[in-house]
Formats: sequence, structure tokens, C-alpha cells
Amino acid sequence: MRNLALPWVLLAGGLAACSSPGGGPASGNAGAGGNNPGTAGATSAAGESGSAGQNGGAAGDTGSAGVTGSAGVTGGAGAMGAAGSTPTGGAMGTAGAGGTAADPGDLPPWRPLNVTAPAGLHVHNNAGVDTRAKSLGKLGINLGVSSGGYSSWLGRHGYHVMGASFGECNAPNLGAGRDAVGTCRLGEWMMIKTQVTANLKTLATTYPTEDWGYFFTDAKMTDVRWTDVAFTGVSHGATTAALIARIGTRVWRAVSCAGPRDNTCGKGTGTAPFDPANPPYDPACPVANIASWLDKPSLTPMDRFYGLTGTTDGQYGDIMFNMERTMYPGKPIQWNVAGTDLTGGHRFYSSTGGHLDFLNAADNVKPPRTEEVLFIAFGIPPENQHPNF
Repeated sequence: MRNLALPWVLLAGGLAACSSPGGGPASGNAGAGGNNPGTAGATSAAGESGSAGQNGGAAGDTGSAGVTGSAGVTGGAGAMGAAGSTPTGGAMGTAGAGGTAADPGDLPPWRPLNVTAPAGLHVHNNAGVDTRAKSLGKLGINLGVSSGGYSSWLGRHGYHVMGASFGECNAPNLGAGRDAVGTCRLGEWMMIKTQVTANLKTLATTYPTEDWGYFFTDAKMTDVRWTDVAFTGVSHGATTAALIARIGTRVWRAVSCAGPRDNTCGKGTGTAPFDPANPPYDPACPVANIASWLDKPSLTPMDRFYGLTGTTDGQYGDIMFNMERTMYPGKPIQWNVAGTDLTGGHRFYSSTGGHLDFLNAADNVKPPRTEEVLFIAFGIPPENQHPNF
């Protein structure tokens, strides 16, 4: 546990995931390279495991830079320009992978992206950028479980990457009322927001050729343009990432591994294929078992939310309930089956992997086709999908 001095952090004996006491997974799978691998749900009362801060994903809306000749036509990352001018440093132009033309609800970049650092890996503590990849003009914030760092997967696929650390709320903690866990997680968001803003300013000033300043709203570097930021996390961090996108601020992506949760409506583990007539949760779950933030309007369009879970995870039912309650688009898709159509998917499940850091696992042992899911979830364009470095 961290940051015990913070008054909003509600801690309970060793919880490191979104769970109430006794709500751990049946198998307690550890995230690849992670901490607390468990047997028979021994990772914690919540059964959370996986390494804090090892996952991440790369999202990228690219498109050809400045291809349209109209002034300021952009992609999701949309580098602006005068009448079809080509932005420098590989910034995006028209609509990128996984997206459409610039959303009027997003704040456009204040200038074109301009990465001029030599080709190579540039890592600075918990942040970095791999300039061997075509920059996507997207910033990935890796929350891990409650502390994240630089993700090589994100960087290799074109993201600027930064980790963030925060204290863990007691979750779901519905005994304290429906609002308690959401209020606590908003406190986590305030801590993350302050930390990211300060770190981004330092990086922009210290490493100008990597162009971290692109992600601010203007040259004064006062506020971050969150609509070009993707939040990703594992277990506890997976739920906080989803909450940030729902009631914290409008973002580019929220990608949850072994989450999101904050309810106790599930029936534990599940089976494949998913049977809508017999879901792994109670469709008529009492509202007292559901955190109130799940029922609030989303600040971020729901087609920017993605979740990855495993049927052998003891929190599987809770996770699938969250995605149903908050109306993730589409139907559940089992991704570890050859030939399954993954397009249009936002609710992904695997019959293997359990409570796993799927993003970090993409570089190691993983359920088949995991990278294909990550390409969709993080909007990786074809030219960035299979780097040779």
C-alpha cells in the first residue's frame, strides 16, 4: 500500500485489486513478470495480481499527415496545419486507425508534432519514447495495479509513454455506500493528474527534441490535452482507468486488463463461449451492490473503452457486469480462438490467462491473438503493428 498519509485513500489489509474481502479469483493468476502470484486466490483478498506498472498498449490514430488539403483537418491526434501543410515529426493528419476524423468534442493540438530526436529508445525513469517507431501523437499513461512505468510495448508501437503511481482505495467497498469507492478513485485521479502534468512539463523542458510539449494545451504548459491520452491499468488500476475516462475527463482511450469492476454482481469464474442467456453475473443485481459511478454519464465516448479479461478469473463475472452496465459497445468476444472476427469488439475475454496483465503478457506468454486485440484497443495502424526492432 502507498500514500497512507492521504486522507482519501481508504485502505484495507493488503488489498491490491478491485475486490471486497473474500472476492479473490479462484486461481489467482499472476500477471506476467508480476508480483504476488497466487495459488487458489491467495494473491490478496481481492485476488489481484500482476505487476504494477508493466502493462501498456499503444494506441494510435494515424493517417497520412496533412493529406487532405483543407486547413486544420486532423485525425484523433490530429496535427493541425495550414491548408494541407505536412506537420513535421510524423504527426497525424486525417483520420487515423481505429478512429474517424477529428471529433469536435476533442481539443485539437495547439501546434504540429515535431519529434526530432535521433532514432532510438529514449527512456527517462518512468517515461520514454521510441523514435524508431512512427510517432502516433498519443500519450499512454500506464497505471499498472497502483504504480506503472515505461511500457516497451506502447513505445515500440508509436506512443509517448509515462507511468503513474497512486494510493489504492478499498474497492469495491460497497459497504460504505455506493458513492464511497467512486469518490476515493476520484482522489486517485487528482493525484495522477497532478503527477502527470508535472512530469510532462519536466520532460518537455528537459528533452525538447522528443516533443512532450505537444500534449499540452498551449505553450504555457499549464494543462494537458487529455483527449490525446490513453489510460491503461491492471486489476485495481484497470478500474481506475475506466473511472477516469467515465467521470474524470474526456480521454483518447481507456483500456482495462483484468477489469473494470467496482460491483459484486458476478458469479465468479465463467465458461466459454459466453452465453447471454446465462451470463456470469446477476442481471437483476441490487443497486446496493453497484458503485454509483457506473451509472453516471460518460465524459468519454463509449467506443473508446476496452476491457480484456479471462474466464478463469474469480472477478470475471464482476468485470463482465461492469462492461454490460456501463454499455461497452458490442457483444463479448472470445479472442483466443482462431478465425474469430475481432472487429468492432470492446468486451474481450479469453478462456486462458485468468487475472492477467495482458498488455505486459503481449511481450511474453499470452493467450493466442492477444496482440490483435491490443491493436484494436489502442488503435495501432497497420504500419506500426509489427516493428522489426
